[in-house]
Amino acid sequence: MCIRRAGAVLLALLTLAGISPASHADGPPLRALVVTIVDQDGFLEWLVADAVAAGSVPPLAIKTSHVRGLSAHLEEGEWDLVIAHAHARPAQRLAERGVLGDGTPVFANPRTIIGPADDPAGLRGASDFDAALSRLFAHGGCWMRHEHAGLAALQPQRDETDGRCVLAADGPGPLAALAAARKHGAYTVWGYHPFMRTARDGLAAVVIGDPRLLATLNAWTVTASPRRVEARALIRLLAAPATQARLPEFRLADDTPNQAWWPAAAATEAAPSPHAGPVSPP
Repeated sequence: MCIRRAGAVLLALLTLAGISPASHADGPPLRALVVTIVDQDGFLEWLVADAVAAGSVPPLAIKTSHVRGLSAHLEEGEWDLVIAHAHARPAQRLAERGVLGDGTPVFANPRTIIGPADDPAGLRGASDFDAALSRLFAHGGCWMRHEHAGLAALQPQRDETDGRCVLAADGPGPLAALAAARKHGAYTVWGYHPFMRTARDGLAAVVIGDPRLLATLNAWTVTASPRRVEARALIRLLAAPATQARLPEFRLADDTPNQAWWPAAAATEAAPSPHAGPVSPP
C-alpha cells in the first residue's frame, strides 16, 4: 500500500487510540537509540513517516547500536527512547535498573531458514518450521546444526540411527553454520536481518513466519529524558493496531519476496521442534 494513501486512515486511528494529532513539525527530533536491524533499509523511518508528516509525533534522530552497546551510549549521550529485542539481557538489565521504562512490544523480526538459493528441498511455502524439516528430510537433504542461544533446542539433533542427515558446523555459531551449509548444500537457521547483511554467496533466506521463529522487540522510554511524554506517544503509535497492520508491507530492498517484520502479537516463545529429539542437559 502506498504510504501516502494510508496517511489519512492512520491519522484517524491515532486519534482514536489517544495519540494527540497536535503538530510537532517544527520541534526538535526525538532521539532514538535502536539495535541495528530496526534501521535496516530505513524501516523505522518508513513506519512513522505518515505520523511525522501529519505532525502527530516528532521526527526521529536515529542511532544504531549492538544491544551490548546500549548502556555505553546511554551514559555518553542524551536519548529519549530505546528499541531492542525484549529477550536481550543488556536491555533487560537497563529496565531492571530503572534506566528504561514503559517497555512495550512493538514488532517482531524473523529467524529464517537459510539454504541453497535454488531451494532443492522445496522448503519455500512450508507452513511452519516442522513442515519445512519434514520436507527437507523427505527430500534427503541435510541440516547444518549450530548451538546459537535460543535456537539450539528448536533444531534437529544428530542421531546416526534415524537416517536423517544432521551435520555439525566446524565452529560455533551461525556464521560457521553458514559456511558449512554453503560447502555441503545444506540448510540452517539464523536471524533474517543479520543474514541479509552477510555475503550470501549462493545462499538464500526461506522466511516462514512460524511464531517460534519470531523474536519480539520492545520500545522503552529513557527515564532521564525530559521528553518522556513525547516518547510515550511515539511508542503508542508503534503499538497501535493501524501501525501493526502495516508491518507486513515492508521489504528489504534486495529481497522483496520475503516479509521482514511481523506484528508483536505474532511472536511466541520458542519451543522445541518435534524433530529436535531430546534436549541435551547443560
